[in-house]
Amino acid sequence: MFFEVADIGASVWVIVTWGILVGLVFSTVGAAGGILASVGLISILGIQDPNLVKPTAQVLTLVTPIIAVPHYYRQCRVVVSLALLFGAGGIFGALVGSSLSVSYLADLKTFKPVFGAFVLLISLQLAWYLLRTGSGGVTASDRAAAAFEGLVHSGGETCSIGVRHRHWSIRRIVFEFGGEQFSFSPWLPLVAGAGIAVVASAFGVGGGFLLVPFMTAIMGLPMFIVAATAALAVAVSSTASVANYIRLGVELDLPLLGFMLAGTVAGAWLGPVLSRHLHETWLKGVLIVVLLVIGLRYLSVV
Repeated sequence: MFFEVADIGASVWVIVTWGILVGLVFSTVGAAGGILASVGLISILGIQDPNLVKPTAQVLTLVTPIIAVPHYYRQCRVVVSLALLFGAGGIFGALVGSSLSVSYLADLKTFKPVFGAFVLLISLQLAWYLLRTGSGGVTASDRAAAAFEGLVHSGGETCSIGVRHRHWSIRRIVFEFGGEQFSFSPWLPLVAGAGIAVVASAFGVGGGFLLVPFMTAIMGLPMFIVAATAALAVAVSSTASVANYIRLGVELDLPLLGFMLAGTVAGAWLGPVLSRHLHETWLKGVLIVVLLVIGLRYLSVV
């Protein structure tokens, strides 16, 4: 089938299948969905215009939270306050990043190596953190994850030890998960959300690949709530980014987008179901491998 705006011919089944992969990965680990979407659009489907790839990929990262977040919310795995603060900062960052990207990352020869180098850096950072935490002592995040895993395996109700906010203030927000207490300053996700959204919107990705390591490495949160929280935060910033790309004159290929969205919806629905039964280390490992392979490929190493 030929897609006029994208100027490519592609099998509908290839497009739908790649969409399923995008939705599954993003809804399972809370990251890499936009990166996989971009890889598929450029390397699998052959789109040559980065300014078309960026908002198209971000639309896919928008659909995934719409499907996945309600599942996670019913499981009491979303830290709503944290997600909205990331999103609030992300609106500003998304407007800045997309405006700069339309002008300075409009050529595929420039876009691919920069994109690859950055993704590789993120994968190495996350791998370092995973190895470091594995060799250290048991943290609150580890204990909360273990408690949640044990409850799921025993068939218990996840909301019995799910996210519960205990304190709200301009200086500190406190919540519980898995029998452990976590806290953060509201200003941390607000500022970080803006910075992450600048980068994410510039590359046309959701930002989960930065939000996930930030929440696990910097904030010390367990992966079982990180994926869900990142998905909601991405929805807010990606909406602002896509709207700005369209305002700047980028035209989306709606038929192509429609087929890919169909697959993404299916994958996003399946992700939360599978993630409840996966070990937390496996989730982080999947994210590392995906980012590592993509980074090396776009740097022409593999």
